[in-house]
Amino acid sequence: MPIQNDNLYALWDFLSHRGENVILRWVSDSRLTQRDRAVLNQKLDRLAQIDFGLAIGTKLLAGPIYKHIYKLVIHGDVMLRPMLCRGPVSNESEYTLLFGAIETGGKLSSGAKEQAEINRTAVLADNSRRREHERIPRHS
Repeated sequence: MPIQNDNLYALWDFLSHRGENVILRWVSDSRLTQRDRAVLNQKLDRLAQIDFGLAIGTKLLAGPIYKHIYKLVIHGDVMLRPMLCRGPVSNESEYTLLFGAIETGGKLSSGAKEQAEINRTAVLADNSRRREHERIPRHS
């Protein structure tokens, strides 16, 4: 279990079948700017520190947008929308980052929320499909 420090919630990253961190892959593939990477880290830090109701109330989190899936709302050079869920192992103390998406013209990447739900179901079936969240590196 990850160290929670002063955080209310632990963050986990989903792993592909090959054991690859899908969030780090998304950041790398999206060629995010250093500014976007910094904002992403800052929003994830904030998410771990505040109550779920406050995260929804302040619009840091939106949803559920599809079944058990929420999106983290990040305004940067591009509109980052990491897809996540509460839990799914311990809904009151953790979030799992399931899939990375970018919103363009108010629309998410095609199939993003559905893929996030597929990934959530995979974690429920096999908890080893995730690991403690890795901070987003400043550079690719």
